[in-house]
Amino acid sequence: MSNVRANLFHLLIIRWAALVNTALLIIFGVDKESLFLFTTVVLYCLVLTIFWRRVTTLIERHPLLILVDLTISSIPVTLTGGSWISPYYLYSLTSLLTASFFLHIKGVLAAAGYLSILYTIGLFFNEKTLFNIVRLQDFDILLSSYLAFFIVAIFFGYPAHIIRKIDKAEEDTVIAEDSLRDTKELIEAVVDPSALSCKELEVLTSLSEGKTNAQIAEELHIAEKTVKNHLYRIYKKLGIHTREEAIIYYHDNWHETTILNE
Repeated sequence: MSNVRANLFHLLIIRWAALVNTALLIIFGVDKESLFLFTTVVLYCLVLTIFWRRVTTLIERHPLLILVDLTISSIPVTLTGGSWISPYYLYSLTSLLTASFFLHIKGVLAAAGYLSILYTIGLFFNEKTLFNIVRLQDFDILLSSYLAFFIVAIFFGYPAHIIRKIDKAEEDTVIAEDSLRDTKELIEAVVDPSALSCKELEVLTSLSEGKTNAQIAEELHIAEKTVKNHLYRIYKKLGIHTREEAIIYYHDNWHETTILNE
């Protein structure tokens, strides 16, 4: 997973799976009176799925939008019992998965705390006071519900945090390698002003095969303007002025060496 944020689409698949669970509960008679609510939630998920790239960009720019998703995900729970008996309880946990892949570990734990507050508000909205919960001997279930929020946050948030660190280390390694290569080419240029860099030699090799600037750019995965800049430096270093002279220079100096190496 080179970019954790790119996985919003896969997280939405998990959210749809949670909605399938909700649909089954409705079908089997657990909550037949909330068909309108279920349709609304489905439409919300449908919008997120269709515009998932745009949503990803928005969350990257404004991470606090995660709180909006947490709030929206908790509303169905509040409207259908406000506790673990709600058919949307599992669905509400999927919002924490999104938070886990977009926020750092402290932010994920804060999101779990925020969802706990919303969950508590839902309980009181449905007149499930702490006294009634203890009286009905459901305190252990209540505690498990709160723990579930933080377990999900840690279980998914910490691996995502580690992956981000690995990705950062890989990026730093690539930057360091590029820096070393540039330094080497700079030293070679000081020692021998006519020495070509690796990229310039690649451009010259492609040029010797009769390829156009556009073809060279496509082959080396660089812009056509970059090819022109490389050719300008090649001409300047070798003291030549045309493509034909560059091709002749290549065949006189590197072609035989290439054949021997093969």
